[in-house]
Amino acid sequence: MKNIFPKFKINSATYFLFLTFLSTGFIKNILLIFLIVIVHELGHIFFLKIFHYEIEKVEIFPFGGLTTTNKYINSPINKDILIYLGGVLFQVLLFIIFTFLYQNTSMHENTYTLFLRYNKSILFFNLLPIKSLDGGELFLLFLQKFISFEKSLIMGSFTSFFFLLLFVLYNVKSNLNNYVIVGFLLYKTIDFFKKKKYIEHKFLLERYMHVLPYKKIEHNHVQDISILKKETLHFFKDQEKYLHEREILKRKFDIHTFL
Repeated sequence: MKNIFPKFKINSATYFLFLTFLSTGFIKNILLIFLIVIVHELGHIFFLKIFHYEIEKVEIFPFGGLTTTNKYINSPINKDILIYLGGVLFQVLLFIIFTFLYQNTSMHENTYTLFLRYNKSILFFNLLPIKSLDGGELFLLFLQKFISFEKSLIMGSFTSFFFLLLFVLYNVKSNLNNYVIVGFLLYKTIDFFKKKKYIEHKFLLERYMHVLPYKKIEHNHVQDISILKKETLHFFKDQEKYLHEREILKRKFDIHTFL
């Protein structure tokens, strides 16, 4: 695990929040929040290392962390689900440890109560189906089990905007920290929507360039690459025979290369 730690980065907004809490005397509060956030990210890192994905960066924000990897978009869905659930599982493990310490009189009641409040808040916040949160990624993965990759991005974008709006309405009279969170999530959701075509292009290019572990085979009567699904190998009708999806993708990328 030692090669992971140099990749940790503390966002400047996190330093600001840390100093704010210190200046107001809420040292225990901020230490508990950072402990929960770091343990949450370690849950993601744990499963990324198990599946041998390279970790590019782990950035700690005031409300959570963001782990960046180099894994394929077409990576197995079940592995991705475990990776995004890793944070939740590690928070549950932390809850068990804190409860054990509290029940054995090794922890003050005030500390345990604060921990429960922050742990629950961070846990449920991260499970919201908003892009960049674990819930948003898990919702996309759920969609991708049943519908095409392109449709999943469209539905994921609109769902993210919808739940972000609900989050804003719920926190309309909230504190500065929540406004920072809303601003960040809005930026990431808009950025995701703007990069949708790029993500689709990368998804298709991966399927053209690499041999992937497909689980299902579908035969389609229309040569439409927008219907491609993750973990599914597609064949397309061409007169009296079926063409491998790579043949269709070859036409697309050869044209783009020529242009």
